[in-house]
Amino acid sequence: MKPDDLRQLILSLTQDVTFEFEGGYACINPYNSRKIEVGYEEKVKTYSDIDEVMSDKFYHGKSLKDICSQLQID
Repeated sequence: MKPDDLRQLILSLTQDVTFEFEGGYACINPYNSRKIEVGYEEKVKTYSDIDEVMSDKFYHGKSLKDICSQLQID
């Protein structure tokens, strides 16, 4: 998946986005465009901006932009 496609999927607010990365389970819960909760393994963060969601190195030191091409979105 391309970064822009993942970004649009999150912002569509139609579903939670779930995937596995490096043996850990992740879930992105977009409540609205200003509240997006992200969980990975035992960590949880809440973001107020999609750009932060995409660029934060939350996944073992990598961002969603870095890893999205490797993901199988459930």
